[in-house]
Amino acid sequence: MKSDTERKKYYQEKLHKRKSRLHSHLSKELRAKLKIKKRAILLHLGDSVRIMRGPEKGKDAKVSRVSTVSRKVYLEGIVTKNARGREVPIAVEASNLLLISLESTPERKEIFSEDAFKKKEAAKEEKKEVKSEDKVSKEVNHEKSGHDTTSKTETKSEHKKEYKPEHKHSEHLHRGHIDKSDKVKVQ
Repeated sequence: MKSDTERKKYYQEKLHKRKSRLHSHLSKELRAKLKIKKRAILLHLGDSVRIMRGPEKGKDAKVSRVSTVSRKVYLEGIVTKNARGREVPIAVEASNLLLISLESTPERKEIFSEDAFKKKEAAKEEKKEVKSEDKVSKEVNHEKSGHDTTSKTETKSEHKKEYKPEHKHSEHLHRGHIDKSDKVKVQ
């Protein structure tokens, strides 16, 4: 077909057809764990990817958002600063990414063998164990240091000061009231 016809199709696609353009290539390790022959699959939230083209080439990141309408993928930590100095995520084409590790879904469990997801689950369990050990060690260190365990809300309420006007009639003066002692004597 002519390029203008193809371009027209691209911009006027229905949502379910746009979704097909959000497929990303699989790494060689993941392709080895497939039950059926596939080269690319649809990206999901939480997948780990490597950027293959563009200014951020070579970086690994997690998928934070997938926009079907604009056919773009947003990654955690891949940001740029706008004119106001605010950090905004960079939109990346799915075709410029390589899938490294997967988030498990029912559809993917049919396509992949179980060991494709084991690395991710094992890593999550290790992180949970490390976090729980850190919490216990922090609590023990906190008790040893002898810090007061009062909550922040209690300390904030103690430091509140009441507002007292400088002049005892200042409230009445700003409303247009005049006190008898404030009247100017006419001679």
